[in-house]
Amino acid sequence: MLGNCKEEDFYQIKSVGQDRLSPQSISGFFWAVIFVSVLTTIATSSGLFPEDNDVSTAMVLILLLSYLMLFIQFIFTLFFTFKKVAYKFERFQSLCLSFIGLKFSIDFYLAFFDVCERFNSPNYIRNTGLILMGGGAIFLIIFTLRAFKRVSQGKLRQGENGLYDFQNSKGYVSVPVIFGVTMFGGATARLFSDTASNFEVLGMLFFAVLLQYSLALALPEFFLLMYCKFRFETFRVELPKKW
Repeated sequence: MLGNCKEEDFYQIKSVGQDRLSPQSISGFFWAVIFVSVLTTIATSSGLFPEDNDVSTAMVLILLLSYLMLFIQFIFTLFFTFKKVAYKFERFQSLCLSFIGLKFSIDFYLAFFDVCERFNSPNYIRNTGLILMGGGAIFLIIFTLRAFKRVSQGKLRQGENGLYDFQNSKGYVSVPVIFGVTMFGGATARLFSDTASNFEVLGMLFFAVLLQYSLALALPEFFLLMYCKFRFETFRVELPKKW
C-alpha cells in the first residue's frame, strides 16, 4: 500500500519528525513512559508474593516477563538519553519508539489483571478486560490501515488534511468510544451487587482502556515515522550544531 507512495506523500510525517517527534523529543517521551511503567510495575509487584492470596503461575510468569520488558525499555531509554547517540541512531530510535509505544499501551492491563487476582474479582470483570484489550488491538489495526490509506490518497501532503482529520472521521473515532462505553457500562451495572473492592478494579480497567484506545490513534504516526526513517534518507534529522 505504501510502496507506490513518494516522499512528498509523507510531507506531514517529515514535519512531525523534525518537531514533536524529533530525536530529542522522543528521548523525553521515553523517560516519561519509563516513569509511568515503573510505577505500574511497582504496583503489581505487591501481588507477586502475597501473604494471604494465591497468585496463579500464569500471572507470576507474566509479571516476571514484564520485569524483563521493563529492563529492556530502561536500557533503550538510557541509551537515547545522550543527544548525539539519539541523532546518530535515529532509525533504531524510531523502531524503539514503536516498540515502547506498543508496550506502554497495555501496561495498565498488567496492573488490572494483577488486582483482579489479589481481590479475587468475578470472572466477568476479567473477561471484560480481555475483550476490551482485544478490541483495542483491533482498533489499532484499523487505524493503522486507515493511516496507510490516507497516505496513498495524498492526505499527508503539504496543505492537506493530515493523518487524523477528526471532523470528517467521526465514524472511526465514535466506534471505539461506543464499544468501550458499552462494555464498561455493562461491567459497572453488575458491580453494584458486588463488593466495594471491585470498584477499584474497575477504576484500573478504566485507565487501562483509556490509555490503550488513546494510543491506538497515536501509534500509526509512530509506525509511519519508522517506515519513513528507513526508506528515505532525507527523513534523517541533523544534529544541531550547538551540540
